[in-house]
Amino acid sequence: MSVTGIIVEYNPLHNGHIYHINKTKQITGCQYIIAVMSGNFVQRGEPAIINKWARARAALLSGIDLVIELPTIFSISSAEGFAFGAISVLNSLGIVDNICFGSEVGDIDKLFYISKILYQEPEEYRLMLKKYIKSGLSYPAARQYSLYKYIIDKNDVNVNTKDIEKLINNPNNILSIEYIKALLTLNSNIKPYTIKRIISSYNDEKLSGSISSATSIRKNFYNDIIKNSLPQYSYEIIEEEKINGRAPIIIDDFSNIILYKLRTEGLDYISSILDVTEGLEYKIKKASEDSNSINELIKNIKSKRYTESRIKRILIYSLLGITKEYWKNNMNSALKYIRILGFNSNGKKLLREIKTKCNIPIITNPSPKDSIFLDMDIRATDLYVLGYKNILYKYAKQDLKTPPVII
Repeated sequence: MSVTGIIVEYNPLHNGHIYHINKTKQITGCQYIIAVMSGNFVQRGEPAIINKWARARAALLSGIDLVIELPTIFSISSAEGFAFGAISVLNSLGIVDNICFGSEVGDIDKLFYISKILYQEPEEYRLMLKKYIKSGLSYPAARQYSLYKYIIDKNDVNVNTKDIEKLINNPNNILSIEYIKALLTLNSNIKPYTIKRIISSYNDEKLSGSISSATSIRKNFYNDIIKNSLPQYSYEIIEEEKINGRAPIIIDDFSNIILYKLRTEGLDYISSILDVTEGLEYKIKKASEDSNSINELIKNIKSKRYTESRIKRILIYSLLGITKEYWKNNMNSALKYIRILGFNSNGKKLLREIKTKCNIPIITNPSPKDSIFLDMDIRATDLYVLGYKNILYKYAKQDLKTPPVII
């Protein structure tokens, strides 16, 4: 049994993802693919445009055998937390041989080179990082500058200046580096492979034919032209979600809830929210009182140190109650459960094997007793469904009432 894991959001699933799945099978020679997929909120601090069960169905129709939900606390984390959580899930299964991810560079050796620096954290690098953060840069920017200077100062002939810039400035490279770093941290035996991203870049807002970025598809969600960039079944799933009043879900749908929460909570609560540091609570509080929309709120908080994605994550953290204390008590502990979102006949075989190797609970058909594990995922879905246009689907505790998708 040869099993490869992939880490996905499928927000939504498009032709580029099909390319990734097919290339994964080709270069790893695997018999089965397991996808760890974000739930109803994704890494950039936004709600997924369609819900996790619809996206799981699209994944299974694309040839994925088993879809596992990435717990919410990881799925809306920064790249480091997102990657560590996803790799932890795959590593805990006990049956995954490989992982295959997309990157702009498409060179696993170069990605390993950077990952080892971040994993080992040489003293020179740590001092540079501290210096750049102190100068007012955001953590991602400070890390990029520190890596660049450390490698240049080291004068390694195997990596040139252009390589470094590409490696540390592109979003898929950054995630790839974090995946490898997580494998090193966990001392995992999973072997990594990478596939070079083709045609459109991660943040492209313009559709580019048969393979377009998920960003561009979301931007053009109501335009039938997106059909050219999606498998037919993915397009049909999207249309079904639209007709049922369950899509699209965007962060603007939560503007009033977020503004109300921040306006009525005290500074003590806002300062306790994860990622709120250095007096940012005062700026958030004032911005909530002076802003009339989520976009205006983000604009009024944004700075050189606080990126738009980080601010969006903070806003979602505030609604879900993800405080620094909650993060400390949950993120730093071992992975507590595996939540199955969907599977096919091959996935059923994988589940039988996983149950003999995995030493944490596997939640397939959730029940009220699983609330202890699914608490944050339940909260996230309870929030997410408030964005539905159709009131028939806004009921609570859907995480305990929805069975896995079976193809």
